[in-house]
Amino acid sequence: YFSSGMRSDSMQRRFLEAHRLWWAGDGAPDGMVDPSHLFVWCWDARPFPAFPLATDIWSDGGNWRTGHWLNGRLGAGTLADIVATVLRDHGFVDFDVSEVSGDLIGYVKGELGSARDLIEPLLQAFQIDAFEDAGLLRFRSRTRASLPAMRIETLVDSENEPLWQETRGHDSDFAAEAVLTFYNPDLDYEQASARSHRAGQATSRLIKQDLPAVLAEETALDAAEALLRDVRIARRSLRFSLAPSRLDVQPGDVVSLNDGPDGRFLVSRIEDGDARRIEARAFAPSSGGAPPALTDGRNGDGTASNLFKPVVHLMDLPRFDGEAAASFARGAVFAKPWRTVGLSSSATTEGYRGRVVLDRPATMGMLASALAPGVTGRFDWSQALIVDLAYGELSSATEIAVLNGANRLAVRSVGGVWEILSFLQAEEIAAGRWLLGGLLRALAGTEDAMVSGSPEGAAVVLLDDAVKPLGLRSDEAGLSLNWIAEAAGSLAMAGPFVFAGGLRAETPLAPVHLRCRRTDAGDALISWTRRGRDNADSLTGADIPLDEPFERYRVEVLGGADVVIRAVEVQTPEWTYPLADEVLDFGERQTSLAVTIRQLGERVPLGLPARAIFQM
Repeated sequence: YFSSGMRSDSMQRRFLEAHRLWWAGDGAPDGMVDPSHLFVWCWDARPFPAFPLATDIWSDGGNWRTGHWLNGRLGAGTLADIVATVLRDHGFVDFDVSEVSGDLIGYVKGELGSARDLIEPLLQAFQIDAFEDAGLLRFRSRTRASLPAMRIETLVDSENEPLWQETRGHDSDFAAEAVLTFYNPDLDYEQASARSHRAGQATSRLIKQDLPAVLAEETALDAAEALLRDVRIARRSLRFSLAPSRLDVQPGDVVSLNDGPDGRFLVSRIEDGDARRIEARAFAPSSGGAPPALTDGRNGDGTASNLFKPVVHLMDLPRFDGEAAASFARGAVFAKPWRTVGLSSSATTEGYRGRVVLDRPATMGMLASALAPGVTGRFDWSQALIVDLAYGELSSATEIAVLNGANRLAVRSVGGVWEILSFLQAEEIAAGRWLLGGLLRALAGTEDAMVSGSPEGAAVVLLDDAVKPLGLRSDEAGLSLNWIAEAAGSLAMAGPFVFAGGLRAETPLAPVHLRCRRTDAGDALISWTRRGRDNADSLTGADIPLDEPFERYRVEVLGGADVVIRAVEVQTPEWTYPLADEVLDFGERQTSLAVTIRQLGERVPLGLPARAIFQM
């Protein structure tokens, strides 16, 4: 009844052990059951690991993870068993691991070491407290123990010291992401990683635990989540003093103060003297969490190469911050389970050269509904963006934070060009589905992508630190190269993907504020305002700096069916269309004029077009 729905091999083992010990022990009625003829359901005739991995052959493979099968489990260990085995191998007998829970299929340490060296990584990764109790070394799973809080009613009142002192750490002082590396039996025991991170990150600090342990993917995911959760809870710490006679309070106990701060606190350190000075940290047992979404695509022969099917986006992006232009050809990769991915390129189909290593999965997904063109230059509340994320979370941000670069997304448009936009509000309306409001559209000069629109199913990528430059050289801009994604520590590979990047960041932006008026002579005076890709937001100068070594524009006058009637190049942001040329081009003075204006560049000759129809 109280199951969280999570896989627990150790619970299955404890259930079987309890039955075996009962019927083989003295408490069972004589003659009821023959202990030498116990049989356990179920050992499946289908070979492991083909079953349960080959779900294209056996459709019930997904039931194995939380089912009763012994295949793939009977020879595995538990966390308590492995800790006890290490201690026994080193000559320890006075210990108690009965309060340790959790699954640990296998654990390997190649070098000789002390019991402490072997056990400490497990204690840290799985949050197990070790303490001495009357000569007995006791181990307890911190987040699994349902410990009643010991009420502390009387504190030592020392001179010039408060009765108790509570400290609350700032978000920036604590990790925002936890990563646990392990060996995944579903990937032919290749190294994999599980991670958990906060949506709103005030710091880039990382907790990383490298375990030479074999774990189920869901066990590693739960451990990473618990690590990060424990760090966040531990921001609250408490100090107080007890009388020397209060020897009943020991490290690992949970206490609460009658006349102190609310909450439960785990005693982490005791200093004995004229008083027992206690250091404790906030504590909350884990509820077990919800069953994690597991790796998709476990079909075929169950080999690791079949399980490495990453989503790879190679993006040619505009300059949306102050980085060098070549750095905006960027890569984003998502794979589950995640493994460090290297991106390599080659002009042919061999001799690939490593370019960039991605050590964290990108937050990416797809549009759940089409995104129509919108307004620019202000927050758009007329439509919302609905995104289905494959990984990660999104969070709301303040207006000033969004204006300074927070919550940037890249959305692929119909033509394949990426629109850069930001959002103010994020709400998870279903599992993995997010409703984003307060959109700031067509950032970094991506009006062309916005006007094209994005269909349902279009790719969406959060532009955070997980999206990294591909490392293109300046002479590689615009060249079509073959790219592959390789999982670190294995031969698994995806690709090749053909990609040409580096040009969008060098493309002159479309001019804005197009204007036209008739002079006294009847000529059409057309003017506009230049835009820049770099340092164009500064309000200190009279004009923004030039992105190109020259200032030159191409102006096109359009006729019916957008046919170019006249094209000129000018060196200033204005052009006079003489009335005589207008009559020559059209046969008479026009009541409306359609024009297209582009800034010319050095690397990319023709910039993005700005079009307007002037009523004369």
